[in-house]
Amino acid sequence: MFIRPRKPEPEPHVRRTLGELGYEFDLASGKLRNTSTGQPYEYNAFGSDKKKNAELYQSLLAPASRDVYHVLVESDLGMEPIAVPDSRQPHCNLYVTPGGLSKKHLVVIVTGHGVNGGVWAWNVLVKEGLRAGSVVEYVRGCVQRGYGVLVLNPNENIVAPDGLPETFNTYFGHSTPIHGSETPDEHVGYVWSRIIRGSQAESVAFIAYNTAGITVVDLLRYDFTRFTGNSVGVAFIDSVHSTFKLESGALKWLGLAARQWENSAEPVDTPIENDRVGCAAVSAGNSSDCRELAPMACMESVLDYVASCFERGPIEGILEAGDGEESEDLSDAGSEISDLDAPLGDLDAVESIQMVQPGGHVAEDGYIGWD
Repeated sequence: MFIRPRKPEPEPHVRRTLGELGYEFDLASGKLRNTSTGQPYEYNAFGSDKKKNAELYQSLLAPASRDVYHVLVESDLGMEPIAVPDSRQPHCNLYVTPGGLSKKHLVVIVTGHGVNGGVWAWNVLVKEGLRAGSVVEYVRGCVQRGYGVLVLNPNENIVAPDGLPETFNTYFGHSTPIHGSETPDEHVGYVWSRIIRGSQAESVAFIAYNTAGITVVDLLRYDFTRFTGNSVGVAFIDSVHSTFKLESGALKWLGLAARQWENSAEPVDTPIENDRVGCAAVSAGNSSDCRELAPMACMESVLDYVASCFERGPIEGILEAGDGEESEDLSDAGSEISDLDAPLGDLDAVESIQMVQPGGHVAEDGYIGWD
């Protein structure tokens, strides 16, 4: 008789904190330090024992990333969490500076692939600390300039059985998708349509790192009129976006209102050739072999650029630059949204800018997402 082997039970998800691992962030220096010795974290903490060194390093990545949320809220920044879609259902949190959505100028920071909100890169966060590995110094610089700041959380797309949000890089068991944040694109679109557009900000600037550049360009593509109405600029940092399928108006706006900081060892702001991104490209001034240090290397240049965008204001006459035709993506989506009586080009009739593609869905609250 054949006996089917029993599948092993999945190991329970253990979510450890930095404190339980014997580490904490020193807020004065921003460095990760050992709570027993007070010494900064070093990768070779166990000397020549490569296995133990690697195990400790790997164990610190997720807890350190989650601890950034506590730093944003409990430090002098005093940021406030905003549950998306809301706290009554599976959700992730955005973080906004006090009164940030009521400020005249709002800076929206979007981090790249796979990391928790507010983290540039896990490896840099653990090895170099908060200053280089997280958005903390960017937020502080914006606040000092009088701006409101909203930190998005595009990669926490699921909720574990214990109700806490996770990224697909940190959790592999049974999970529930977060409505409106099933993907990074949907998260950014949801926050744009439900929070940013409804804020009191007269002008909005984006700082987008790595893959976040793609999601911001999607806003420009799918909600061109409203996006260019009060968005004054985008600072791309080592972004991987392209201008594929962008129409003339969007291309013109990018050329006038965006700048890319390329990962390069050339002095910061040295012009760099890059025909892919559709805007001026300059060096981030990152002399390190670690690509993920680019955001820290160009921070002052980026913040100065954001200030110049706010001073300039929205690009005038940009709507006349468009050809008035629908993009190919929106045209393809037309049959999918016809039941909503929301004609293409009249996005005011649609709760979210996210257009349904074949296989997409329309939720009960009117939110439209794409696959």
